[in-house]
Amino acid sequence: MRNEQDVFEVTAIFTRNPDGQSSPPRDPGTADHCERPAPPDATAAAVDKVPYEPSPEIKQAMLAAARGQELVDRLAALQNDAVEKYTGISRSELGLRVWNAPMAAVASRLGLKKHVLMRICKLYEVPTPPRGYFNMSFANRPIRWTRFVGPG
Repeated sequence: MRNEQDVFEVTAIFTRNPDGQSSPPRDPGTADHCERPAPPDATAAAVDKVPYEPSPEIKQAMLAAARGQELVDRLAALQNDAVEKYTGISRSELGLRVWNAPMAAVASRLGLKKHVLMRICKLYEVPTPPRGYFNMSFANRPIRWTRFVGPG
């Protein structure tokens, strides 16, 4: 789960020197020996306007993204709990089984009926292969679902 501290750590990445140390705001009167010379058409005022941290709008967007990821993680955890309740296996394990054997075979191994397993997959967003997927030769199958993104 992400929180505001994680987001501020992410913003700190963008305000660090190449050494990995955080750069304090520079005094405009001092010059570093490793600064690049400004192009002749650029003014000194333009160089001083370079920000040392993201704008408040960017910080707010980063916080919103972190909150959104937290909600997605919570949804995935709830879906996983529900799938485990009804099938006895995790959502990712169910996805792998459904893509490696026909739905009827997986349902019989889990002690469920095929239509009940299909309903569980649909309700809890477990990807399933298209109809006729296992009737094709292995080389002609268009989709191979091998990885699951989410907890469990």
